[in-house]
Amino acid sequence: MSLLILIPALICWVVLARGTIRQAFIYVYLPVVLLLPQYFVLHTPHLPPITFADAVILPIGVALAAREMRRWRPQWMDLWVLLFALGASLSEALSPQLAYGDWYRFFSADSAVKSLLGYTFNNGVFRFFAETTTIILPYMVGKLLIEGGELGGEPMRKVVVKRMVVLLAIVGAISIYDFFTGTSSWQRLFGHIFPNQSVDWPQQVRWGFGRIAGPFAHAILAGMVFLTGLVYCLWLRSADPGWGRRSILGGLPVTGRQLVLAGVLAGLLMTQSRGPWLGVALALLFALLVRVFSVRRAAVAFVLLLAAFGTAAFYVGDRYTTGARDQAQSEEQSSAIYRRQLLESYTPLVKERMAFGWGISDYPSANGQRSIDNQYLWLAVTQGFVGLGLFLAIGLGSGIRLVQLAARPMHHQDRMLVFAHMAVLMGLMASLTTVYMGEQVVLVFFLVIGWVQGMNPAAVQAPAPSSALYKFRRVLS
Repeated sequence: MSLLILIPALICWVVLARGTIRQAFIYVYLPVVLLLPQYFVLHTPHLPPITFADAVILPIGVALAAREMRRWRPQWMDLWVLLFALGASLSEALSPQLAYGDWYRFFSADSAVKSLLGYTFNNGVFRFFAETTTIILPYMVGKLLIEGGELGGEPMRKVVVKRMVVLLAIVGAISIYDFFTGTSSWQRLFGHIFPNQSVDWPQQVRWGFGRIAGPFAHAILAGMVFLTGLVYCLWLRSADPGWGRRSILGGLPVTGRQLVLAGVLAGLLMTQSRGPWLGVALALLFALLVRVFSVRRAAVAFVLLLAAFGTAAFYVGDRYTTGARDQAQSEEQSSAIYRRQLLESYTPLVKERMAFGWGISDYPSANGQRSIDNQYLWLAVTQGFVGLGLFLAIGLGSGIRLVQLAARPMHHQDRMLVFAHMAVLMGLMASLTTVYMGEQVVLVFFLVIGWVQGMNPAAVQAPAPSSALYKFRRVLS
């Protein structure tokens, strides 16, 4: 049954043969990413495991290399993304040897040493395949396919956002059942399709309702995807006022745009995930400030408000997370204490292998806390400060580029998209303090990073002073 994972790839090949890469991206890749779980995989001997999204992005990557690379313009971000993917593979393949300085033993005649190193090197190769399909190729797709193109006579950026938010609204609608029952429709359905694959993503209940995860494995990961969809949905409503205005329920005053926004917002709320909620709050606060002030003043005001909020949150959080988990008054407090203990538990391990970390597959568990619910700490443990530094360079570098773009004169729609990108990245980077970046969040994150790099909005010249104004001045003179 695992061969069913290849069906979307076959469909993608057919679309590529008869249509365009953009059609394959919109009609196949986005639905696969946003509707199908990626924790079911196809295992084949001597080959890396393949998910639904992996199987679809590979033919798209081949088509990109054959048809679109002539439009590629090198940027510094390309190097950071490539090094980040290579760094993960290197940490997986040679972490102990790099940490203790005996990597040269790979060339030793000792058969036991060569066998061990061959095993870890094989893991590194498999890891690079995974990084290629989840980081490098989505980044390339975002950079090459979204800006400057059309599909069906409509700008590609609008087509992408429309498809994304409609799919997420569908996920939100299906998840209403999961919210009231505390189950997962996706795990139940695909568990029958892949009966031999175990699912290590238990469903959680909070405040008496299920924390929906959709096809995204975990509620916080789902919240981050819905966060992204919500911000872009708000941009789309501004950029295309006519979109979804028709009533779709037999004359009732309910339009498509209202249903889509309600579905995405409901999905975000039903995840019951405080990290993405906080990310949305920060994103909307920044969006409000840029509407009231100039970009520079909005940035200064946001930093000041963030510093004040951060200081207050530190003191409140310090008191809230003091004590043991078994003394917590609620599940939320227990979860917060767990995250604080993570820093204390893993700091010695980070210090032991600061450069390249312990690798992703076999990092040791500290105090039984195998789940590292903090992307930045997780990177420091698994990829060391090299991986953490590269990830921060990717996030901060994208933010700097967006600030530079915002300083240019451009059309209102372009400017609002720049601010939407800022809000999405801000929300995701904030949410990652509460969870590791896994499953579809990786794909969405690097798709957005590539999209940011692909933006090159046309400059708009300020209107020249009216000639009548100069005549008026001459009369006065």
